[in-house]
Amino acid sequence: MERAKVIVHMRVSIDGKINGPFEQQEAAKPSSRYYSNELFKLSPANANGITTVKTYAAKGHPDLSQFDGSQLNYEDWVPKDFYTETYDISFDRYGRADWERNYFDYGGKKSRAVEVLTKQAPKAYLAFLRSMEIPYLICGNQDLDLDAALLKLKRYFGLDAIALCGGATIDGAFLRAGLVDEISLVVVPFVSGDNTIQSSFNTLGKFADEQFEFKSATKLAYGGVHLIFTKHN
Repeated sequence: MERAKVIVHMRVSIDGKINGPFEQQEAAKPSSRYYSNELFKLSPANANGITTVKTYAAKGHPDLSQFDGSQLNYEDWVPKDFYTETYDISFDRYGRADWERNYFDYGGKKSRAVEVLTKQAPKAYLAFLRSMEIPYLICGNQDLDLDAALLKLKRYFGLDAIALCGGATIDGAFLRAGLVDEISLVVVPFVSGDNTIQSSFNTLGKFADEQFEFKSATKLAYGGVHLIFTKHN
């Protein structure tokens, strides 16, 4: 495969909700730990949409007033001699992630940040990323070109697969584009019941005609389960 494989890896309640009070229950903790440990077994790359990235890894709003990117072109940039064992990939159309350091410490890994942007990101944001030695890939003019992003992630970093860990909007975007190869669901033993919380895939109300086949189920402690589905060919 020329592009990086996409494995959607989500922790959900029995009714498919991606977050809520059920996460804090004692019986949910073994499943949550399993989810985190399994992530880097699936891929060295933890990939997320901008809402998830800003919630956990790069909070706030970047102050770009001190950065002049006027001389920069919208071209991919990777620092010289860049190397890391694990990656934290941000699908960030407008360049909104406020990185205070160039990695995200999660699951016992200090994963180097990589930004996937469009030409809607300010050039000052590109200059900000360069100052932090954070690689960025320009993938699209207005909307993210997800297929191009996967090709570049494999080309620049040798990634055979990424673990796409949410949120629902970016998961749905990859599904609608026909780019989800595998779905990994760690189900915690609780029902959320909150209809205001999204499930794993937000496809903007449209049916994505993508069929998947059951691959495996692993029983976890306290009633959790890990389900894996692969794309039907």
